[in-house]
Amino acid sequence: PVDAMNPVKVAEAMHEAMERARRGEGPTFLEMKTYRYRGHSMSDAQHYRTKDEVEEYRKIDPITQVLDIIKEKKYATEAEIETIDQRVNDLVAECEKFAEESPFPEAQQLYDVVYEQENYPFIPHRL
Repeated sequence: PVDAMNPVKVAEAMHEAMERARRGEGPTFLEMKTYRYRGHSMSDAQHYRTKDEVEEYRKIDPITQVLDIIKEKKYATEAEIETIDQRVNDLVAECEKFAEESPFPEAQQLYDVVYEQENYPFIPHRL
């Protein structure tokens, strides 16, 4: 298990797993334990936790921690971070627009490339 709310712990665990694999010692299973700020769905009233609990976890948000490290170590300036944020926001908006303006796929596509086995006898495998 890895505390996924701590980016340094995640990086250390990933590094250890990669080095293990490079030594030929096989794969590593990492359980990344993190906190979900929102409910499971629109209908989740989240009666199982308090607003104070959520706010406490927001104080250790991994994104904020990484940004603090970037600024502290002077890996990027505030202006560079803002530029990156804007590029990401623009890209997401472009993707949303493309998705919203694209037609729905044909229902048959539900069955395309579903099975790895190309000669699956029940549903034709198509690319």
